[in-house]
Amino acid sequence: MSLKHIIFSILFVVFSIYVAFLNPHDSTFHLTQNQTFKLPTVILLLAAAFAGVLISVAILWTSNLKNGLSRWRLSLQKSRSEKRQKRVESLYKKSENFFLSGRMDKALSVIDKVLVASPEHVEALGLKGKILFAQGEKVSAEIFQKKALSHDPQNISVLFDLATTYDEAGQYEDKINLLKKIHRDNPKAIQPLIHLRNTYLKKQDWKNVLTVQDKILPLVRDHQEVWSEELKNKSLYFYERGKQQWEQDKRDPAISDFKQAIKAWNKNSDAHLFLGDAYLEMGKQKLAVKIWFTGFEQTRNIACLTRIQKVFLETDDPKNLIEAYQKAIDPKQPQENHKYILLLALLYLEHGQPEKAKSILEENQAEEELLGSLLLALANKPTTNGSTPESNLNLIREAVFQFAH
Repeated sequence: MSLKHIIFSILFVVFSIYVAFLNPHDSTFHLTQNQTFKLPTVILLLAAAFAGVLISVAILWTSNLKNGLSRWRLSLQKSRSEKRQKRVESLYKKSENFFLSGRMDKALSVIDKVLVASPEHVEALGLKGKILFAQGEKVSAEIFQKKALSHDPQNISVLFDLATTYDEAGQYEDKINLLKKIHRDNPKAIQPLIHLRNTYLKKQDWKNVLTVQDKILPLVRDHQEVWSEELKNKSLYFYERGKQQWEQDKRDPAISDFKQAIKAWNKNSDAHLFLGDAYLEMGKQKLAVKIWFTGFEQTRNIACLTRIQKVFLETDDPKNLIEAYQKAIDPKQPQENHKYILLLALLYLEHGQPEKAKSILEENQAEEELLGSLLLALANKPTTNGSTPESNLNLIREAVFQFAH
């Protein structure tokens, strides 16, 4: 018995006792005009108490019956709802399987049944958007994706699908705004930033690319391999922005970007080469050569040395370059080793030292190697003043440089 019923019974009994004490004499009850009963007060008291108990029991039974009927009704509704939900989910999975297997028409037919049964099914709305997108109906896909988001604005999967739809439709600003929203809602998630960066990449908006890249790096700091890769990317983005600014005749900002590219990743050989080219174009030959020497030390890109060699055609002091070639020659790497030998022999010939060219070529001559043979022939036939015929040397020089790259 509930507390409510106990309190009701107590109040009823107390009221009965109160009435009985107010009427100490026998109480007269008339069943009809002629039939009269007299009852002692104690009987009245007991009858009142018993009546109170009966009434309380009746109320309790009625309440339990009502609650039982309510529970049965709720259980029945729940059972029907669960069956309906299971059917809806089964149809959804079936449509998803059709979609994944490429059967778009079947997937669309089944997902429509899901939406008839459950018009606000977020995953179903999103899946229909995917299906329509796959069928090339980008406008319709966008409608269903937005409808899904109206019911679940934070659904990452649908948000990314909508971003993809914007991208394919060329709505880059809409995509950018959407990705920014995703990032604001999920500041520690890296994928929204990667998508945002890639969107700026398509537009070659290097300023925003670098801004986003600086947000990506702290999120991957604990993953060394990914961190290293993203640093390389940052270097490449600085390099591309530097080239863009150089083409726009913004010399100082371009040089700053090339330096930033090298700072981010010192093995960016393109940045070393272009920075040297920039200084050379500005008439800073010594600084250009220094940059290329550093670039070769850090990247082992032979193009850095060939740049220096071309500059040294106009100078009389190739000592440092000769030392660089000599240090670079490694018998364990015959292919690269042969390139350095050819370049060193060419350098000797360019600076009127045919005997040294002949010596290194004879010591390292590969069988049936055309360029080495041509250089050796030039070394064996110097003119009377110790120089090599310029026309022949120019042709061989270009061939050697092309081979080295």
